[in-house]
Amino acid sequence: MGSPYLNSDEFIILSTHNILIDAAVSEVILTNRRLLIVDSGNVRFQHKEMSFAAIETVTTMESGSGDPAISLAVFTKSGGTNPMQLVFTQQPRSQRTSERDEWAQKIKEQVYLLPDGTAPEYVDFAEDEAEDLKKLIESGGAPAEAEDKNPPASTGPKSKTSLSSRHTPASASPGKKMLIATTAIIVIILLIACAAFIYPAFMSPKTGVTLPAVTPAPTTAATIEPATTAVITAEPTPVSAITPVQTPGSQPAAVNTSQPRTDIPGNGVWVRIGYDGEYIGTIGAGGRLREVSGTSGRFYQIPAASTDIVEISIQKLDTTGLPLTVELFNNGKMIKDKTIITPKGTLTMTVDLKTIQTPIVTPAVTL
Repeated sequence: MGSPYLNSDEFIILSTHNILIDAAVSEVILTNRRLLIVDSGNVRFQHKEMSFAAIETVTTMESGSGDPAISLAVFTKSGGTNPMQLVFTQQPRSQRTSERDEWAQKIKEQVYLLPDGTAPEYVDFAEDEAEDLKKLIESGGAPAEAEDKNPPASTGPKSKTSLSSRHTPASASPGKKMLIATTAIIVIILLIACAAFIYPAFMSPKTGVTLPAVTPAPTTAATIEPATTAVITAEPTPVSAITPVQTPGSQPAAVNTSQPRTDIPGNGVWVRIGYDGEYIGTIGAGGRLREVSGTSGRFYQIPAASTDIVEISIQKLDTTGLPLTVELFNNGKMIKDKTIITPKGTLTMTVDLKTIQTPIVTPAVTL
């Protein structure tokens, strides 16, 4: 969880409240060293922190309820990423879009300031909460004692500043402390009992009979990858072109990755996502993003002006090494493409359309 104090070389950049994270209303504090999350319902014991090295991408979006939100792609211990949303809940007649945009910009700036070669870190809040529960039981059910109201004068120089000093948590009564300790012990006993029953069934498949069937899976994925690449780079074959009908509000139909490049829409800005598995992400321009998901090759049209910036963030939902490819087209011309093979990896792409010069074809004049 980390200590709810500022280090001697740490200072606060932004601070806000009423942020919805994993169904919990929290206070969020951005410093020059980390991102701090404090549960508003229990500021004393529900403190979480995140290093900037644990953040892969920062994307602005809207939640399902229409509130402005920030989606963080956070590295996990397994090597992939998990999305984490910070929803800026809005009261009636209040707007927090500009506040959301300022937070996204400041977080991006701190991520970009990391030195080259900084090793990625991972975040697992579930492990942190388990550690807090363990400490709670070891202390006899009583959380950390409140600070001494009259500290001695010879405590030395103050090198840290309390972030929770603005709050005044009420002291827990002895009866409440005993209830918390009893509940925690009962939960631990139930978990151990469940593990005693589940462990034999969980371990039984790991025998010599089923292991050979599981082992070839990585080999199969490795052999599929070259085949898929060959299809993407192959010369066009005589196949009738399928041109998506561009109607307002409609989504282009799915396009097979084996079709020739002649099926690319001739007008507007289009994104093609090619992947043989499932994916999810956001696409858009000028800060107007929408969620997309699906499988196989698909075209998506992006309403954009010639001066907009196109933002794309797509994540693989499986752990295979199959390639995920994103291609961006403007008036029938591919202006950028990118491919990743990382299991559960996230592909991000940002393109400034005003810097892309679309060639103008002048017809030949016959005298």
